[in-house]
Amino acid sequence: MDYKAWAEWYDIFYSSADPSDIEFYKSLCIASGGPILEIGVGTGRIALPLSEYGLEVVGIDLYEPMLKAAHKRALESAPLKGKLQLIKADMRNFDVGRKFPIVTIPARTLLLATSEQEQFQTLCNAAKHLDYDGTMAFNLFYPDPNMLHDDPNKEFLLDVIDKSEGGRYVLTAKNQFDLKNQINDGTQIVEEFDSDGNLLKRVELTVVVRYLYPEQITKLLDRVGLKLLEIWGDFEGGELNEQSEEIVILARHS
Repeated sequence: MDYKAWAEWYDIFYSSADPSDIEFYKSLCIASGGPILEIGVGTGRIALPLSEYGLEVVGIDLYEPMLKAAHKRALESAPLKGKLQLIKADMRNFDVGRKFPIVTIPARTLLLATSEQEQFQTLCNAAKHLDYDGTMAFNLFYPDPNMLHDDPNKEFLLDVIDKSEGGRYVLTAKNQFDLKNQINDGTQIVEEFDSDGNLLKRVELTVVVRYLYPEQITKLLDRVGLKLLEIWGDFEGGELNEQSEEIVILARHS
């Protein structure tokens, strides 16, 4: 994955997204009182609102372009009431030297570990940083059977975003699923148009993930020494079923 390119376009892809994940993680973190460890902090889309609220957040990410984007956003924000520490680290093998009452892995970041062993290592590292009575929270996409059989050559529309200065972004994507290895070698595409409808730019961004089924998540948590507290189909606590788009997990030490 080209994280320099992703850092440039990441916030465009999320600019019109449903903010329910931000509200979910924010309410959970406020209830904990902090500090918070966020694994896969990216451009700070979730960490910054927490710091603005007044909480202490330690955010790790492996990719320098993402951390630079988060740092830039932090400087452009109103003075933070809380504290934001950004650390370059690999989620599969890191140690920040402290434990937290809440550890989050938002934005489906766990799936960027593209083997069962790497996902296991990531959760082990997360659990190592979790207080004994703390809460771990993360979300993944639900592997809907129809989605898994998408035509790999067919682009589908994600969103159309109007630009404040005129023109628009058209966001599309393609999925290429390897059902045996549970890998999606996906492509997300952004096309930028001016106010006259002329194409200014087209960028294709690759994203490779290893998806998980709910029963696999439960088994992984058990291997790590975590017990499942809740498993939902959305960020409002809805039932998980084949119509769900998300798998939302809350876990704790066994």
